[in-house]
Amino acid sequence: METKPKSRFSRVMMAALAGSVALGGMGATLAYAGNHDASAKVQALSTAKVTLADAIRTAEAAGQGIVTGAEFDATKDGTYFDVTTQNGTTEIDHRIDPMTGAILASTPNVEKDDGDSNADEAQELAAIQGAKVSLLQAISTAEGQGAKVMGIEYETEDGTLGIELQTADTSGAVSESMVNAATGAAIQGDQDSADDKGDEAGEQQEADEGNEAGEQQEAGEENEG
Repeated sequence: METKPKSRFSRVMMAALAGSVALGGMGATLAYAGNHDASAKVQALSTAKVTLADAIRTAEAAGQGIVTGAEFDATKDGTYFDVTTQNGTTEIDHRIDPMTGAILASTPNVEKDDGDSNADEAQELAAIQGAKVSLLQAISTAEGQGAKVMGIEYETEDGTLGIELQTADTSGAVSESMVNAATGAAIQGDQDSADDKGDEAGEQQEADEGNEAGEQQEAGEENEG
């Protein structure tokens, strides 16, 4: 099970591995490229009177389970924190006002798209409940290093429970990092599957062959001229 807020941090916007993130040496950063919405979200979050940590505490106090993920959202309908709690196999999405901290709505999340069984979900929830590093601790560490946390969630990566953070630095650049939920040690980004790597390698080879063919054709035309 990969328990995530609705946006799932928009992985399609992540580009190249950028190096180590300033989380006390923990984690690796994936820089966002071409995300035209990121700067608007960063700006909107800077005006919020409630922090992501506050929103998590509010959702916890609602008593509908453990918080498994939270993020700040800026949409055409306004801005809000989206915090997910889980109790057994039941997930609730809480929409929290970034100005007042009030819960605007609490809606059961019925979209199960990860394909995991109830047993798998129960196993991961147990791991989350036993995690040594909490979401609030991870936020405190990141923001203690000058980052602004825009989103956070538990995620299982290659069998290891991690905490994934979406942060903005002082320049407004948005990046993503992951730490081990048991140790706080770095989990080096998202590992592409073998198929993905093969596809990327094939695409790169095709691009290289296309460029080479184009160069050869241009050279031939120049010689004929």
